[in-house]
Amino acid sequence: MSTYITKIFDRLDRICYDRYGSTANQIVEWVIEQNPGIEGQPIILAAGITINLPEPPRELTQPPVIQQIFLWR
Repeated sequence: MSTYITKIFDRLDRICYDRYGSTANQIVEWVIEQNPGIEGQPIILAAGITINLPEPPRELTQPPVIQQIFLWR
């Protein structure tokens, strides 16, 4: 598990993208669950907030399956 201390103009989605390489598969929501009270913060976070960034569970790291759609055959 790693921790991140916010700087001025940080956003949680950007922190998650930098740490995990994506914001897909509900990673941002999962980080919010791991940090009680963070959901009450504004979108632009204040400097000095400590955020825990643990390793995500395997099901969050799986890429979504997208079916191919053929418009013409």
